[in-house]
Amino acid sequence: MEYLIVGGSIAAASALTAIRKNTPQAEVRVVADEPVPFYYRPLIPYLLDGSRTADEILFAEHPPTVLGAELLHDQCIGVESKQHLVRLRSGRELRYGKLLLAAGGAPVMLLDDLPGAKSEGVFALRSLDDAVKIRQYLLHCKTVAIIGGGLVGIKAAEALFRAGLSVTVIEQQPHILALRADSFAADAIAERLRSKGMTLLTEEDSEEIVTSAGKVNTLRLASGRTVTADMVILAVGVKPNIDFLKNAGLEIEHGIVVNQQMQSSVPDIYAAGDLIQFIDQADGKTVVSGLWSNAVHSGRVAGCCMSGGRAVLPPLLSVMNSTEIAGLPLLSAGVLDDPQGRYTVFAEACGNSYRKLLFDQNRLVGMIFLGQTERAGVYANLIRCQIPLEKSRREQLVREVMGAIKRV
Repeated sequence: MEYLIVGGSIAAASALTAIRKNTPQAEVRVVADEPVPFYYRPLIPYLLDGSRTADEILFAEHPPTVLGAELLHDQCIGVESKQHLVRLRSGRELRYGKLLLAAGGAPVMLLDDLPGAKSEGVFALRSLDDAVKIRQYLLHCKTVAIIGGGLVGIKAAEALFRAGLSVTVIEQQPHILALRADSFAADAIAERLRSKGMTLLTEEDSEEIVTSAGKVNTLRLASGRTVTADMVILAVGVKPNIDFLKNAGLEIEHGIVVNQQMQSSVPDIYAAGDLIQFIDQADGKTVVSGLWSNAVHSGRVAGCCMSGGRAVLPPLLSVMNSTEIAGLPLLSAGVLDDPQGRYTVFAEACGNSYRKLLFDQNRLVGMIFLGQTERAGVYANLIRCQIPLEKSRREQLVREVMGAIKRV
């Protein structure tokens, strides 16, 4: 059997490991469109201020080398499923017995919607190469505007601020970190960032990137406000990288539709990572997620099943975050807010600490721990596994969580 993996990140690495465990001698090819070894994508913002070097975010062991796969630095531009054929940017065509699609996500670039988005000095921040280019360009910059106040945008803002730039973040939503925190937690973090000297503008739309001598000069907002910027970073989100699959014959909705074994609607094609859609265990919605942990799980299951093993996708959440922003640890999971009054909500804040739990009858479906995150992983597991709780246990859990906030 000939195995072909399209993708060069953690989903591909997890799948390759599983394939090798089941079929040590099989022929495996990996097509990765980045000309660098596998690396930890969540760490790329730390390249911007030199907190980490490129070498420091590489995998300790390069999976294709260690596991004996042929690595092709190329880009997949089409899949002919009936012919079991993949077409590459270089013009090369590859045959496969089983194919795994793990090509990740692509940044939303706004190239057609935002005038000036193709100008010199406008960057995305999705790859190691993006980070290297930003690092080189910022040496000639004093000001930067970041469009998007999600986790990537905020992490980039912190790094660029540490690098000595004047930073402005522009966010459409009423608060930053809209997919990672509720308004209370986000506002607490925003206050800390502003106290350091950053500018955060919420409920603002970017209307035009104005240039001078062909380079970024100013960002004009829909409100009429202008932001001086020598550089603009687009951090408005990521979409599944599935445009090359239009003629592959796959069932695609929000992402590639797969079963619990990661098999697509075409029997010999599997998918994993940011490309797939799945059921969020917290609220039952069909979602696509770019979480690193989800890519690990789905890649492992895909690799195991496509090489003759047995595995099923474990329960997944679209929100499962553990990070630190502005010196505050933040862990959030599941449902974060309740605008329609569907859930029973408990919340308490004291000083720099904030905790919130959301219940759907006898199930914990959401949580936010800010400032103090002790034992947060235990409660996050209750959400992910949807473990039913008796009334007495729910009450005890609430007392444990809220009572643990240290008084300051």
